[in-house]
Amino acid sequence: MLIRLMTVEDIPEVSLLHENLFSQAFNFIDYAVQQDFYYGIVIEVDCTIVGYLVGQIIFEMADLFYVAIDPRYRSLGYGKLLVERFILDASENGGENMTLEVRRSNYVAIHLYEQCGFLSAGIRKNYYADSEDAVLMTRKIN
Repeated sequence: MLIRLMTVEDIPEVSLLHENLFSQAFNFIDYAVQQDFYYGIVIEVDCTIVGYLVGQIIFEMADLFYVAIDPRYRSLGYGKLLVERFILDASENGGENMTLEVRRSNYVAIHLYEQCGFLSAGIRKNYYADSEDAVLMTRKIN
């Protein structure tokens, strides 16, 4: 198992995983190329990408946008490893606070984020395209 920065060569594999999990496209190019503020990491098992995390680290603020694990590799702790790596990297880059939004119905993800020290800070009504609410979660980094 290896966690490393996302590269341009990873984009086709990461995009396919994303589209299969979220049924929507996402432009990963900035997360693989412009890593001053954009942040992208992948987790590999036997040279195959089985998950990824993308977010931003801008000065003292970090935002987690997506963390995704191939369903065949879930419940092995890989999502938690990605989130913990993001927290560590944000801390090393001067991050003080981290936020994320998660579907209100995604109890598995909410539990993961709570395990990583996130607390619910409120609800964003009708946040998603299908009108589902999002839970806003925050975490102090340092």
